Amino acid sequence: MQIRLVFSLITLLWLTDLPAQIRVVKNPIVAQQSHSELKIDEIHFFADSTIVFLTITNRLKEGGWFCADRNIYLEDAKQFTRRKLVGVKGIPWCPDSHKFTSIGEALSFSLSFPAMPGEPELLNLIEQCDKACFVLKGIILDEKLNRDIRLFDEGTDYFVNDNLDKALEVFYKIVEEIPSNPTHVYGYSYYNIIRIHWQKGNKEEALRWLKQLELSGLPNTKYFIENLRSEMSVE
Repeated sequence: MQIRLVFSLITLLWLTDLPAQIRVVKNPIVAQQSHSELKIDEIHFFADSTIVFLTITNRLKEGGWFCADRNIYLEDAKQFTRRKLVGVKGIPWCPDSHKFTSIGEALSFSLSFPAMPGEPELLNLIEQCDKACFVLKGIILDEKLNRDIRLFDEGTDYFVNDNLDKALEVFYKIVEEIPSNPTHVYGYSYYNIIRIHWQKGNKEEALRWLKQLELSGLPNTKYFIENLRSEMSVE
């Protein structure tokens, strides 16, 4: 019993020495990136570090390679606070490189940085080098915003394929709650909801949603309303 108690205490002390995981962001959407074959799988925020997990997929028949330059930094896109790369796992430092042997081969690796201060909403991951450098700007960390951007693509597919009921269902989900820093998907979701109701002959419902859009305070509201009033021929 005493041995088990001592072992438990040692385990507890060891665990308390581990850095606390504050936040995990999975599959964030990236607004702008140089390498379409490079994907961020997860970002782990700890009290003492930030680790970015990525996967690069080879698209070349031959000659494909990848490495990590030592001059990579992670940046808060709004505060411009930078943290330089301190370690890698699963990928060589340049000029050494991983050589791909087939199309579709995937290499998963991680990049480690010191802790990012505060709670950033957008990140930039930038490699500064002379050859084939990668740039990922506008990495969205808000879980709802990531979900809603993906939902918007789904709703748009339904809309263009004339599945209006399913499109409405998806656009409704998006505008149920508007985040503090909304992107274009919220205004366009309102826009599409109104257009669909008008097309379906639900004019009162379309006008009710038009009024909601006017009161929403979303970016570019005036642009959406002017286009809708012109399309619907209403004052």
